[in-house]
Amino acid sequence: MTKLKDGEYLVDVDLLRPGVYIKLVGVPWYRHPFLTSSFRIKDFEQIETLQSLEIAKVICVPDKGLVAPLKAKKKKSSPPPAKLHSTPVPDALFKEKKERMEKLKEKKKSVARAEQKYSLSVQQVEKLMRSISRGNMQFFEEAETFSKNLSRYFLSDYEALMHVLNLQMDKSDTVYYHSMNVTVLSLILGRSIELDEDEMHILALGGLFHDIGKSKIEKKILHKKGKLTKLEAELLRKHPFYGVDILSGCDNYPPEAMEIVYEHHERCCGGGYPKGLEREGIGKLAKILAIADFYDSLINKHDPTLSLTPYQALSYMFSKRASYFEPDYLSAFIQCMGIYPPGTVVVINEEMIGMVISVNLSKPLLPSVVIYDPQIPKKEALILGLEDEPEYSITNSINPAKLAPEVFDYLSPRSRMIYFVDPEFLEPKKE
Repeated sequence: MTKLKDGEYLVDVDLLRPGVYIKLVGVPWYRHPFLTSSFRIKDFEQIETLQSLEIAKVICVPDKGLVAPLKAKKKKSSPPPAKLHSTPVPDALFKEKKERMEKLKEKKKSVARAEQKYSLSVQQVEKLMRSISRGNMQFFEEAETFSKNLSRYFLSDYEALMHVLNLQMDKSDTVYYHSMNVTVLSLILGRSIELDEDEMHILALGGLFHDIGKSKIEKKILHKKGKLTKLEAELLRKHPFYGVDILSGCDNYPPEAMEIVYEHHERCCGGGYPKGLEREGIGKLAKILAIADFYDSLINKHDPTLSLTPYQALSYMFSKRASYFEPDYLSAFIQCMGIYPPGTVVVINEEMIGMVISVNLSKPLLPSVVIYDPQIPKKEALILGLEDEPEYSITNSINPAKLAPEVFDYLSPRSRMIYFVDPEFLEPKKE
């Protein structure tokens, strides 16, 4: 037995049995029919497939196995047996893997499209916010069109996918990313509680401009990493008022959306601002946006080292800050985000590490997960769609800070969580 690092060792394929966890060595990922290069043997057919590939030895990982390999029997000195012709690997296995890979390619294309359209969307939001904050209200019509198209996406009949994106960002202008994030998250919640088309449009319009009042506050205060002074905090709390002041220059800006801008920091327990309103006095749509705004502020702090993971944020909101929010809306938000929101680092089948990158909003418990496999190049990383792969399931979650450096680098957990939906909403709606 050849011992390797971390208790691993080489073992003859002939000594394998179901329950042993193995890593393939010397076999490129595309030359075998298994979905991953590391896995637990589930049946004797897999062992026969390894033999058919003429693989003599594999690495045994005892910590992840249910059983140990069989012990080798001592052989008496005798001439080596004649080599038998190996049975070819069934074409069906490679065909099945090829079909899986085609699905994975489509998932990657969907994420790539989302990243491209998100960048364009944020640029558009930045242009609209800058123009309107300067009193140029001719851009409001463009904002109306953008918010209507976005809200209509969530009212469509087809299934919505929410992605977490990995983009290079200008850290000095995070307010635009925050506004887009909060709008998307609000619409996800709005869809969940079945808002009508008009309400969804108002929610989108309020979400895009809920923080426009911050344009009147110095950036050194907005981007300060340490604790704000009392004076700075008081100034920051005025941004809802500033927002209303800016938007009041637009005759067509709906009063219901104005209410969102003014009340998104109010709390149902009465501890919010600027008025300290209690539950009955806060508008329905403002209550929705308050949840999305608070969640994004937890997972995307100015100092990324202080940010919570998506799972931690939802847990904190439910266990420590539930009194802030409308109970039914908070429960609906947690349910539609799923137990493992996009961006969560997870364990699959108690053995593989991955990161949730997208969630089907109608099936939040079956997300798509990018898998860490050092034998697959990072650019070609495997994405498991748990909806299509019933033999795989999430068994735990991990704080990214606890990942080994090579795993962290491979998965690239986001220092900033950017949520987006399928990008087709920017296209004309099909009749």
